[in-house]
Amino acid sequence: MKITVWPETYVVAQLSSLPEVMPTLDPDSSPVAVIVGHHEISLLAPAAFVEAVSAHVVTVAPGWRAFTLDAVFAPGVVGVLAHLSRALAETGIPLMVFSSHDTDHFLVPERQLGRALAALNQAGIERFLK
Repeated sequence: MKITVWPETYVVAQLSSLPEVMPTLDPDSSPVAVIVGHHEISLLAPAAFVEAVSAHVVTVAPGWRAFTLDAVFAPGVVGVLAHLSRALAETGIPLMVFSSHDTDHFLVPERQLGRALAALNQAGIERFLK
C-alpha cells in the first residue's frame, strides 16, 4: 500500500458563507474539501488555503496532517474505511475522513502522524484493492 503524505499542515474550518472567488485549485495538488449541508459550511484544507478565505472563517481547528491512499477502490467495496479507522482507533488516534471519486483522504493530528502511518501500514488494505 502506498500512502501520499501531503506536506502542508491542514486546518478544519467552519465558514460563514462560500467565498465568491476561491483560491486556485489544481487536481495534482494537496486535496481540499468543501462540505455544504446540515446547517454549516466546512472547509478541510491546507492552512494557506484557509488563510486565503479568512474573511469567511468562523472557527478553526488547526494542526492536522493529511494523507491519501494511492489506490483506487471499486465503488462497491465494503469495509475499507471501517478497517483503517479501527486500526487508528485501537491506537487512540483521532481521525477525519473525506472521500473523492476514487480514493479516501485522511486527517490526523499532526503530532500523531508517525503513529498513524505505522498503524495503517500494519493494518494492510491489500484485500480491498481491485
